[in-house]
Amino acid sequence: MPIGPILSKMLVLVVLLLLGFLAAKLHLTNAEFNRRITPVLMNVFLIGTILNSVFSADVFVGGVVLVQYFAAITAMFCIGILIAWVASWALQIRKEDRGVFRLMVFLSNNVFIGFPVVEAMFGPEAVFYAAISNIPFNLLLYTLGVAQIQQGERPTWRKILTPPLIATLLAGVLYLLQFRAPTVLADIASTLGAATMPVSMIMIGTSLGIMPLKNTFTDWRVYAASFLRLLVVPVVVWAVLRIFIHDQMLLGIPVMLAACPSAMIIAPICLQYGKDDSFASKIIFVSTVLSAVTVPLVAYLLF
Repeated sequence: MPIGPILSKMLVLVVLLLLGFLAAKLHLTNAEFNRRITPVLMNVFLIGTILNSVFSADVFVGGVVLVQYFAAITAMFCIGILIAWVASWALQIRKEDRGVFRLMVFLSNNVFIGFPVVEAMFGPEAVFYAAISNIPFNLLLYTLGVAQIQQGERPTWRKILTPPLIATLLAGVLYLLQFRAPTVLADIASTLGAATMPVSMIMIGTSLGIMPLKNTFTDWRVYAASFLRLLVVPVVVWAVLRIFIHDQMLLGIPVMLAACPSAMIIAPICLQYGKDDSFASKIIFVSTVLSAVTVPLVAYLLF
């Protein structure tokens, strides 16, 4: 298994985080920068990422294989949700942080780390299968995820039915119709989507840069969430799915997506809904750094 491409992608993410951190320390970015750029990230760049996952698909899969794969992806999310809920109660996470803690445990960085990892392990075809996971990911993020972030508030359809969720539903319809996007449209989606990762990581680095750094490394909850996200969830997913799935690639993709660090998009969503993103940013930072070791370790031990 080629470890080099995996480590390279991890390094890129960490460097972008550090650039955002440095920019905050040099007063190039601040909390106001994050507040203003969040709507652009969520309603422009992220939509490009979602649509590009369908526009860039070269193969359309149907029949038994697709059903089996969707079942595996669904099981992956269900296992993560169960672990997140049990852990949040067992560890007695504070009520105000419980929602973010749960999201950090069951939602992973499936696009910016997951895609390169599965491509390195299983080849270009695997990226298409990984992209399909965006549909349930975004449905969960903008329904259950929003409800968790807004704990104590009753979510409304106006808040849940966001442009990214609409784009996700549209992407699903376009996939089922086997829509072939014109080159110009596909290039626009690809170009916009390419901005999502660097902007998100710089925002997270900025959030870290405007808070006391010691708070990031002395919060035990950050390490608990990272341990669950990086090791417990993928191992349990592997142990369950291997009973039913014997194809190495169809088993490996959900497991490696589950082994990725916490989803970085959660921090901008906290800002979008007027919530403090510091707790989310700390977990994203620590889990991303640790994943440089744990992702190759999971791949080596399980595959």
